Formats: sequence, C-alpha cells, structure tokens
Amino acid sequence: MNNVVAGKHFFDRRERFIKKGSPAAENVARLRHQYEAIVTRNRDLFRGARVLDLMSSHGFWSLAAIDAGASHVTGIDPSREAVEAAKQGFAEYPIDTKSYQFINSPVPKALRGLKPDAIDLVLCHGFLELVDPRFFFKQMARLRPKHIILDTRVVRGQGRIVRFALRSGEAPAGRYKNITTIPNHDLIAFLCDYFQFRLHQIDWQTMGITNWTGIADYESDRRRTYVLDRAATEQKK
Repeated sequence: MNNVVAGKHFFDRRERFIKKGSPAAENVARLRHQYEAIVTRNRDLFRGARVLDLMSSHGFWSLAAIDAGASHVTGIDPSREAVEAAKQGFAEYPIDTKSYQFINSPVPKALRGLKPDAIDLVLCHGFLELVDPRFFFKQMARLRPKHIILDTRVVRGQGRIVRFALRSGEAPAGRYKNITTIPNHDLIAFLCDYFQFRLHQIDWQTMGITNWTGIADYESDRRRTYVLDRAATEQKK
C-alpha cells in the first residue's frame, strides 16, 4: 500500500527524505525539478511497472517509483551503508515489503546477473558516467526493458565522442573508479540506434522554470534527461 494522499506532492508525503540531516536535504529544489522531469512527465511508464533503480543510494528514486505506481522496484548500490539506509527509510512507510528489494553489489556485476524480460523500466541517473557506455547499452539490450529513463551529464562536440574526467570528492576504491566517462548526444543517439532504442529528450526549457539556481547544468545543457523506448522501436518493424 502506497498511502498516497490526494492533492499532495510526493515531497509533502515523503518528508523523511528531505528533512534536515538527510542526504537530500541540501538539494530539495534540484530534486523537485528532477522529479518533474523523471517522474511527473513519465508517470504512465511507472504504473504497474517492475522498476530497476541503478545506483539507488538511500532509496529516494526507488520510493518515488513505488509512489508513482510501480508494482515492484529493485535498487542496486555498491554502498552497504546506502542500502541499509534505503531499507530503513522504506520501513518507515506502509509499503508492502514484497514490492521492493535493495541489492548491495557493484552495479555491473548485478546487471550481469539479471534475467531478460524481468524489468519494465530502468532508472539510470548518473550511472552511465561510471561505466563504458557500450557496456550499459549492451546490458540494456540483453535485459530488454520496455523503457529507460536516462539522466546524465553530456559534453559538447561533433561526432560520436566520450570524454574522461576525474570524479570530484572522494572516489570509491578500485581501478579506474575515480574516472568518469561523459558522452555527447551523438554517441547516445548512435548507441540507441545500434541497440534498437528510440530516443526522446525531455526539454527542460518547457518546464516553466523561472529560477535555475541549483540546476544550472540543465539550463546550460550540460546535463540532460532522456527517455529510451524499446517497445515502440520493435513495433515499427
């Protein structure tokens, strides 16, 4: 049971995730805008869907998926602390424990262990920047989700390119894990075409935003939100 209160926004019903001291507390304005782009504009994709949340962290987007009507959500994160925090957070709400699970594992390893056709919708917010984009798209093609919501940094440049950068702050231990891979739009479009996903970009400029404080990367088009649709592509054949 999701305990949805009619007329109230997600943030007003799930205040635990934005209360003082929580990981999201300092980014509430940013999260509200991201929620509009990722969830509100794609609500039909969530209803009854089996959702996979990559880099689920403390469970904010996993809870948003359940709240939007997902039948089940699987969150994957390499941080044991984050996974435990997500479990504790979900336990504070009247949510059926059979409707979610959180897996503590490196995301690539967990993806390789998933079976095709077990997921309807994938939430990828930031994970694409941590792996070879070819690996991500190959796994998505193998798993065959109906939809992917991809929120990622992008770089400018002509042709199909990816640029490398060092992660800011403390990076996780392990070879190359402090290096990010940031694609440009042409590369994302190329990989979508090769792996048979239709690509649609959420236009942040049409969202009625008047104050871009905290979301300047979206305003300057250095970060984008895409919806990838596999089912529609296959129906065109």
